[in-house]
Amino acid sequence: MHTLNHSISIQIGNIPPSKELFLKLENAFLIASTHEIIEIVSFKSNIEIELRAWARLRGHLYLGRESLKEQYSYKIQKISQDSFSQKASWDKKMKGIKTSNPKLKDLELSDEILSKAPDSNGLMTRGIIAQEGSTVYSFELSHKEQVWSQSVASLYEEGKNAQWNATSDIAWNEIPTFDPIMEKAICQIMTYLVENEFSALYIPGKFISKINPYYMEVPLFLSSLMNDEARHIEVFTKRANANGGGFQYSSEVTQRSLFSLFKEDDYLKSSFLLHVMGEGTFIDLLSFLEKHIPDETTKKIIRLSKRDEIRHVTYGMQHVKSAIEQNPNRINALKNSAYKRKEFMDEVSSESSMLLESLAILAGGSDSPNDYKRGFDLVEELKATINENRIKRLIQIGMDEDLAHDISKVHTPNFM
Repeated sequence: MHTLNHSISIQIGNIPPSKELFLKLENAFLIASTHEIIEIVSFKSNIEIELRAWARLRGHLYLGRESLKEQYSYKIQKISQDSFSQKASWDKKMKGIKTSNPKLKDLELSDEILSKAPDSNGLMTRGIIAQEGSTVYSFELSHKEQVWSQSVASLYEEGKNAQWNATSDIAWNEIPTFDPIMEKAICQIMTYLVENEFSALYIPGKFISKINPYYMEVPLFLSSLMNDEARHIEVFTKRANANGGGFQYSSEVTQRSLFSLFKEDDYLKSSFLLHVMGEGTFIDLLSFLEKHIPDETTKKIIRLSKRDEIRHVTYGMQHVKSAIEQNPNRINALKNSAYKRKEFMDEVSSESSMLLESLAILAGGSDSPNDYKRGFDLVEELKATINENRIKRLIQIGMDEDLAHDISKVHTPNFM
């Protein structure tokens, strides 16, 4: 099928009047504009009756038959209303994200992205043309400023290239045996990490089906983010069980802190609390673990997980920063969400003592009380570092320094 002089020409050869022929006609008339002429070129001279009847049935105008050199041209004019508001084009300049594999086609995405998705947009992304009268989905998150990050497409590509396997990429047989106190501390830390990663897995899952697929890159990235978190849950679970220790204890403060993230129903606030505040802090905690974990295999687990988390934080930072740039008044809403979370957390004790003790043992050792004291001091230094870095992130997304200090102070002591 191709366009000639504002008409659609269909070459049917020797196809008789049949389902195949009428399917081609149906599709041609679907994409044709009102009053456009469709030409059917055939070797058969005796299909005029069937074409005339089909045109009358569909409400179109049969224009007649002409003899060509060796074929016959039958023409029908479309009379009914257009089925599509525009036509697809085969000659658009394709733009997209470059892949590292030259054999793979680039992700073909348009740079021209509307600030609001079309009202008629259903389960389709930019460039797909909807038939008139298609179902309206009314996605809750249909504005660019609600979901967009400038680098979301490149972050998605990065995530694909950085995938790793929690079974085959980790040398599980090389994890040494530690004394029971150290192993128990590691298992308690892994327990805590699993809890937090379930939070980071489930929260994006709450929102992904609310995001208009017109902004395709965002749900694709969030799906890769969820895959990352699932892998982290798997790898931390396997590490907890590697030496037979298994999971340990979940504190009330940890579960309450994670619930305060889970119950947030505003996507921008959730992105701020989870990616900027929570996972941003989590990165500093993982850096601390990577430094003090005593074996190379577990260090690799932490290092690979941290690489993924940095990508998640980058999306959240750019998403929230973009939203603030478009509407600075959103800063107050984000500030209020942080303070509201603090009020919710004030009803329980401030910190998970089991986690803090485990971190102190990990950093200082378990041979003597002095080792533990040194480890505890290192944990206090970690808290100070976390606070400094959190303030820097808040300033980077567009908050003034005083407000950044105030919001950082009220962040949950649960790290996440």
